[in-house]
Amino acid sequence: MRLAITIAALLALAACGKTAEQKQREEAAALTTLGEKYVREKVLEPAQAQFRNQFIGKGGAPCGEVNAKDAFGSYIGFQRYISVARDLTLLAQDVSPAEFEAQWQQLCR
Repeated sequence: MRLAITIAALLALAACGKTAEQKQREEAAALTTLGEKYVREKVLEPAQAQFRNQFIGKGGAPCGEVNAKDAFGSYIGFQRYISVARDLTLLAQDVSPAEFEAQWQQLCR
């Protein structure tokens, strides 16, 4: 409990003097990093994953594109992803195109 209070106080102090835009950029960067972490957990060679076109969608879901390697060590090409949480990270290859598009429209656009 004490640790949680200390961390909350440090975060509040760190936020002092920053503009709302700076805070928003920092939060977006943190969410994007977390999204990348969850996507990396789903690909074969996490350290080799390449990311682009990343943004924070509706409700704070990190969205973007990832290029990962297949079992033969070749990159498969960029595909979209949505990362709501560790167990709710979805790559376009994981589901039907129609299902992924529905989720993309709901969470990312």
